[in-house]
Amino acid sequence: MLAWSIVRGVVAGLLAVTGPASADDKKDDKKPAGPVVLKVVSKKDKYVFDGGGRTPKDYKAYLEGAAKKIAAGQLIPAPKAIPVDLVLQFENTSKEGVTLFMGGDSNEYVFELTGGDGTVTMNNPIPFTTEFRSPKAVTIEAGKTHEIPVKQLIDGNRGLARLVFWTGPGDYQLVAKYRLTDKNGLNEKVLTSEAIKIVVGEK
Repeated sequence: MLAWSIVRGVVAGLLAVTGPASADDKKDDKKPAGPVVLKVVSKKDKYVFDGGGRTPKDYKAYLEGAAKKIAAGQLIPAPKAIPVDLVLQFENTSKEGVTLFMGGDSNEYVFELTGGDGTVTMNNPIPFTTEFRSPKAVTIEAGKTHEIPVKQLIDGNRGLARLVFWTGPGDYQLVAKYRLTDKNGLNEKVLTSEAIKIVVGEK
């Protein structure tokens, strides 16, 4: 669902363009979209590549094969998720408290991992309960932060829907996006973090 949100935002932006961007416009593009800024923080300086005994080339082929089977509807055990020590940090840069609605089925985060030895993503073949989970109000006081810990490289609905993998040692770039809505699941907005460097080394 988040991908559709981003597409709609891009289309709206294109329709609004009537001429070349000025220098002031470019400066404004770098400003936060609102009082709350999203950051993704890694609490580890370096991660260790673990291909389960496979070389990076074989590990990537294994992941790509699993992704194709899952996409085709085959019931297979999912590859082991990559353990991480990340934090999604929401900072209130304003002078007043801000209330966000977070954690429901209408709110989700996704990761964009690039670089290194390549990346693979796939749906996580696990069952989901069918009840709709409403978001909860979270108030962030002026100058304060709210944090969501992330212990596995999994994202999407309920933080469980999609598996994200690096495929070998190298330097990667990681961007986080979080979709916010109001308490009714409406008035959608996407917060996007700056990219951070993720270093993956050999054992």
